[in-house]
Amino acid sequence: MSLDFVSQIFGQMIAIYQQQIPVMIGLAIAFTILALFESQKSSPGKVWWRNPGLATDITYGLLHAVAGPYFRLPALMVMVALLSGVMSKPELEDYFAHGRGPLSQLPFWWQAAIYVIGSDFLLYWIHRIFHGAAMWRFHASHHSAQEVDWTTTYRFHPVNLMLQPSLVAVIMITLGISPKVMAFFLPFDIISAAFVHANVNWTLGPLKYIVAGPVFHRWHHTQPEEGGDKNFAPTFALWDYLFGTFYMPDGKLPKVFGTDDHAYPEGYFNQLVYPFQKTPEEAAAKAASAQA
Repeated sequence: MSLDFVSQIFGQMIAIYQQQIPVMIGLAIAFTILALFESQKSSPGKVWWRNPGLATDITYGLLHAVAGPYFRLPALMVMVALLSGVMSKPELEDYFAHGRGPLSQLPFWWQAAIYVIGSDFLLYWIHRIFHGAAMWRFHASHHSAQEVDWTTTYRFHPVNLMLQPSLVAVIMITLGISPKVMAFFLPFDIISAAFVHANVNWTLGPLKYIVAGPVFHRWHHTQPEEGGDKNFAPTFALWDYLFGTFYMPDGKLPKVFGTDDHAYPEGYFNQLVYPFQKTPEEAAAKAASAQA
């Protein structure tokens, strides 16, 4: 594999990801203005720029949302390109525009529809897996925010990113979804993720059973016994409705957020290593085993 081949892929992606920063700046402006209207808030009196976890959110955002995609998606593209035999410049250009795989011959908008629906379906089920005992410690960082707002969007452990959105991207590319299709939806993905975490009291009315909204997803950030093990869908609440995990009590808004692990640390680097550390129970069990 030549350096020229890799640089071509990175060049394609840099041009795309340059649009991400203006979108994030636009979100900050929009949610700052919206925060001035108390009547629209889900958690009255709270504003994102006074969030006690803001420094952690910003660190996640800079490392994972701003810098991360420049390496993550190009690396995935290189891997899939190599596996599918894409090497020459014409082949690379065709691969980027049309994809490789059984779905690659479909028109752009057919691929787009399959990508939006298919990726959301996969993300729903992988999200449920991360709420299981085996994977929860890698997902808990996202639920560690004591105040949920649009900046909470970026709190994801690297293992969570690798096995959720990155894994879904690999599946989509392998099936033949064009990287151009995935890049097209990047601004939507950023805005949608920030929207569902926003501190607004919008239930979306009858659409709440179809589309994930702020109140819908904020219930997901409550304690497990309240709503934290419900509402897994990132975009289409319909999945939760169909599979029995939909939760939005009428006339009530979520109030208390965070994990039920009181030992869970704040701070990016502490949260990075926490899943690999032994729990007090595991340490006690190991000590008892050593003494036996």
